[in-house]
Amino acid sequence: MVENNEVRVREIVERGLSLRKKGDVDAAIAALDRVIAIYPNDAVAYHSRGFAYFVFGEYAKAIADLDRAIAIDPNNAMAYHTKGITYAEMGEHDKVIAAYDCAIAINPNDAVAYDNRGYAYRNKREHDKAIADFDRAIAINPNDAVTYRRRGLAYGALGKHAKAKADFDCAIALKPDYAAAYHNRGIVYSYTGEHDKAIADRDRAIRIDPDNAMAYHDRGQDYAEIGQYDRAIENYTRAIAINPNYTSAYYNRGLAYTGVGEHDRAIADFDRAIAIDPNHVAAYHNRGRAYASIREYGKAIAAWDRAIAIAPNSATRYYCGRGIAYHIIGEHDKAIADLDCAIALKPDYVHAYRIRASAHKALGNTSQAQADTQKYHELSGE
Repeated sequence: MVENNEVRVREIVERGLSLRKKGDVDAAIAALDRVIAIYPNDAVAYHSRGFAYFVFGEYAKAIADLDRAIAIDPNNAMAYHTKGITYAEMGEHDKVIAAYDCAIAINPNDAVAYDNRGYAYRNKREHDKAIADFDRAIAINPNDAVTYRRRGLAYGALGKHAKAKADFDCAIALKPDYAAAYHNRGIVYSYTGEHDKAIADRDRAIRIDPDNAMAYHDRGQDYAEIGQYDRAIENYTRAIAINPNYTSAYYNRGLAYTGVGEHDRAIADFDRAIAIDPNHVAAYHNRGRAYASIREYGKAIAAWDRAIAIAPNSATRYYCGRGIAYHIIGEHDKAIADLDCAIALKPDYVHAYRIRASAHKALGNTSQAQADTQKYHELSGE
């Protein structure tokens, strides 16, 4: 009787696994429920149902089943793997690491476990530990393009651009259609100022994956860096078409519009960036600059008001921008107050001394104007 039950259990398990592979998660869970009801000490069934819950996004239920699978079979490395990916989806990186610690203890030559633990360390910004795990994974399996790419990301985060590029090169050699690796190598080229090479890598990434909004965005960044604002705008626009809530694409397109003197369009893009992210301080600052460029100083001042409210301790440029606007409209006392704040935050902010000298001069404060002018010359070397 026991043998017949075990055969039946295995048949239902196989049916559950088959349904899971076909994407019919509800049916897979129902089949596995039947298995567990018949054979409550089947570790495979608990692991399989836990994986089905993971696919379905019911992470707490997944963890409960995986824990049960491990309690029945403490050497079930796959259950620890599934726990690791489940905790990764939950953003619990320490628990990801703990799960893969156990998987590695069971199988010290598990390259995937080292790779995934390394990625968890990378997500915690513990890049040296991440690299050590990626090294181990590559030593075990030197043909995994994903691991080379992940190690490249960790090297990039540490500013080791040559090593990052070498790893992206390896990833591409192993997998020539690896869009993400081309994109990441493009980032390295951008950091090193090789924008033509960066653009070529973005081109390749986009040919492989035409719906990659980030690749369009970053190609726009490279075009902007070399002063080709029209092409930058084209790329940001493509990124926005793919992802209409892409804050950075709106913001950077706004900067590009500023670069070609289309301030109304720039303001519209800064508005959109702010609508998506109401605390986007740089968008408020550059909206202020754009309004000032079209001499709408009241709106410029309002934009800088908001920027200062969001980031009062790093508002040197915002105080200075607002101070200039006040100076232009003749509110020199307010201009001086803002420039005082800018200088308090950054005592060597050359530009602020020059504008404050002008404001003092407008009010007839000759000695203060002279002192600020002298300070300006000392700092600027002019």
